[in-house]
Amino acid sequence: MKAAVIVINLDRDTERLAYMREQFERLRVGYERFSALRGDDLPEAMHPYFPPGTPLTPGEIGCYASHLAIMQRVASGALPSPMLVLEDDVALPHDIARTVERLLETLPTAWDIVRLSYPSKRVMQNVAPLGVADLVRYTHVPVSTGGYLISRAGARKFLAPRPRDLPIDQDLRRVWAWRLSTYGVSPPPIRADAFGESSIDAIASRCADAKRKSDERRLRRARETLWRFAHGMREFGAARWLSAEAVNVAARLTPKHARGALLEWAKARLA
Repeated sequence: MKAAVIVINLDRDTERLAYMREQFERLRVGYERFSALRGDDLPEAMHPYFPPGTPLTPGEIGCYASHLAIMQRVASGALPSPMLVLEDDVALPHDIARTVERLLETLPTAWDIVRLSYPSKRVMQNVAPLGVADLVRYTHVPVSTGGYLISRAGARKFLAPRPRDLPIDQDLRRVWAWRLSTYGVSPPPIRADAFGESSIDAIASRCADAKRKSDERRLRRARETLWRFAHGMREFGAARWLSAEAVNVAARLTPKHARGALLEWAKARLA
């Protein structure tokens, strides 16, 4: 594999680590383990990102901080770039090494992050074929931090010194905020959430004001619609972006059994 691999794993989750180790041994892929951070016991370097009063739960903080800590090491050169970052509950395909090799041979020079672990439910643009999959750009970046490739440039951008008040899977979708050159693979080669609930997220207690926080996040997303729209116009051009947004609206109104065909048709048209 032409990328280094690191797995985020809580010290207590020995079964999950064994699950990942078995996969790597079967695939003959080397990896490094990163001891996941706890949101209620952060190292000093993480405190500026999560100041007192943050709306994030301890589980969300721990998950976010773990990814940031890895990015700090990639940005500084302590870890190599590119880096394949994996959470400890993903299922890896038998050809993941070859997929990553093809991906790195195909990506344009100025890429920051490639999402690998969750399908998009909106229109994508084909960039290049990767054998049985395609390199794509998203009109709506999908969720999941189960598996992604990060470059040194991408890590430095995402480490911008700002307080974090959204979970990392939501923040990484806000590519306009970080100016991340974001790509994906469709269909995604890595399957996330093989165990169901994230062990890191499970650290969080059930908060009485969870609904309020959810409502606040929805309001924030609504306010940022203009920024997302401007980013799309700049990245795809006015005609393509407006066409893609029209299809995205139509997809939300289309029955699920027919939605995939509509999005595949639109992906070909957007290329």
